[in-house]
Amino acid sequence: MGTADRLRRNRPPARDLEVLRTAELSPSMRRVTLGGEELSGFLDQHTGPNIKVFVPRQGQDRPVLPRLDPETGRYTWPEPEVRPIMRTYTVRRYDETRGELDIDFVMHGEHGVASNWARNARPGDRLGVMGPGGKTCRAADWYLLAGDETAMPAISSIVESLPPTARGHVLVEVDTADDRQHVQCPPDLRWTWLHRDGRPAGLSQQLINAVQGLDVPADVDASAWVAGESGVVRGIRRHLRDERGMDAKSVLAIGYWKYGMAETEYHDKHNHDRD
Repeated sequence: MGTADRLRRNRPPARDLEVLRTAELSPSMRRVTLGGEELSGFLDQHTGPNIKVFVPRQGQDRPVLPRLDPETGRYTWPEPEVRPIMRTYTVRRYDETRGELDIDFVMHGEHGVASNWARNARPGDRLGVMGPGGKTCRAADWYLLAGDETAMPAISSIVESLPPTARGHVLVEVDTADDRQHVQCPPDLRWTWLHRDGRPAGLSQQLINAVQGLDVPADVDASAWVAGESGVVRGIRRHLRDERGMDAKSVLAIGYWKYGMAETEYHDKHNHDRD
């Protein structure tokens, strides 16, 4: 197989999708359901938990999307002045029969590009999507899933994909009890909510402390998936690898954002895996 053939096989097209509806999941999270003709074949050749979203620039009715050249297998990107703003999100739900794709957006405030778009999204609005792709936690006998509210869509999706015999512990830090969501869990997968109760996200040590205090069964094949604020994630990763002795292949740790750093700056500098 030639280079162009491999590129065509491994690169999904950008899709111009339409907002079908929105739903408020909690005070801090909004779901946007997308659809349209271009969603057809979304999982035909590509799988994974992540997608790139392309947010229209101010004054645009729809994003100007990169185009995949069928001859070279390469993307042709729009000029910088019209190029959409790109972020990475999790596929929360894909329904091929209904032709629907759900993305859950955390409401970061007025300065988050994608969250600001989601806050104002109405049926008929347009959003670009490319993917899916990316990694998720590997199959194991025992699971640790930990993160703040930015990780909740991914954690929920992982939990719903696990077999009914799955064992482990889920730790999710949110602001208050109002930010909880119901997720159907296997009976031996325990879910614990941690509440900041007004303390700034990223400064709380609750998530790290909770992971450190977990009783992990001895001599079990364990897999950990951790995401959220960069410093918190690094601390948990160090604990799991250095103190728990978990090998690198068993720990997937992703910094989604960094306290004190603007969303766009962190995205550009660190190429993180979420908005």
